[in-house]
Amino acid sequence: MADEKKLLERKALDAFLFNNRKLKKYEIDDNERPDFILEKDGYKIGIEHFRADTILNEHTDSESMKYDGQRRAMFKKHNKALQKDEFNADAAANDVEAYINKSLAAASNFKYDTFINNLVAVFEQHVSKVSEYKKKCNEVWFLIDIGIENNHFIGFLDNGGLTTINVLPITCDMLKIFEKYKDISRVIVCSRYLEKYQVIYDSSSEKSKSSYKFCSFTYTEAMNCVNKKIKLNVLERKLPVYFK
Repeated sequence: MADEKKLLERKALDAFLFNNRKLKKYEIDDNERPDFILEKDGYKIGIEHFRADTILNEHTDSESMKYDGQRRAMFKKHNKALQKDEFNADAAANDVEAYINKSLAAASNFKYDTFINNLVAVFEQHVSKVSEYKKKCNEVWFLIDIGIENNHFIGFLDNGGLTTINVLPITCDMLKIFEKYKDISRVIVCSRYLEKYQVIYDSSSEKSKSSYKFCSFTYTEAMNCVNKKIKLNVLERKLPVYFK
């Protein structure tokens, strides 16, 4: 479990480092306090990774991570059956159908205020460790890994308008949290969907300063009065037989 957690942390770091040429020659130490240390010519950058998912349960624990695990287990189960020539298309369709309906229901129940309150709590929890990290690092960066259940969002703008968007919006509330603590030299935010990471915010990048000012967001499913549900039907397709 610890190795799997570290692997996910490293995937988020790699997504950030991929387009950062200035950091290519830094050596990476998979430290635990902080999670990573980048070092070059004796200069050390501590990177603290943590999660703040959009899909939470009543205890504000991550539902997104649970769904990620369910997806992996479902794939392994049916892929193994396929390899053994024991694949059951109806069973696979039922599992996929059940998962998608859970996902739609979770997105429909998304609450922006719950997400922000959880982000504040998690952020401040990690801020308390910064002074300790600075004893061994020249500066400290935060790498925030936010799990999303799909990429269909509606962003509500400060001017009262709204817009559809296919990446997690960075809101004014989020920016206030990121800018509050000056001991944190840089804040990077990655979104995680289907175990794929995308950097959506970097406090040191001018590109992150969007001309749009989002005051909040929701999933498109949450705008529907009735939760969506899907039903999959498996159709048998016969392959043509050719004779010599």
